[in-house]
Amino acid sequence: AWFGKSAAAFQHFGMVVLRAVENRVAFARSANTGISGFIDPQGRILHATPLFTEAVVTGRIPVGRVRTFYSQQGDVFAYGCVIITALLLFAGYVTRWPVARGTRL
Repeated sequence: AWFGKSAAAFQHFGMVVLRAVENRVAFARSANTGISGFIDPQGRILHATPLFTEAVVTGRIPVGRVRTFYSQQGDVFAYGCVIITALLLFAGYVTRWPVARGTRL
């Protein structure tokens, strides 16, 4: 793999664990030279293979799905934060808070 024997394989597998928790879904990850394994919706690693190891793994993962706020609403929260920030910046620009004499920014 492009990352060789570095921390990248562990980072990639860690991102799958994060996504499992974030979306409350189980994952079965397969990598040709990295870490393959099963992760449950709570982020628990049910099985993982070592790096650069050929393996055939079977397992069971839950398939039920609980919809999270993000999976239902998408980027609504992020857009809301951008809008609020823009409004606050605009309000600060319009009101131009007075600066004491002799004070430099």
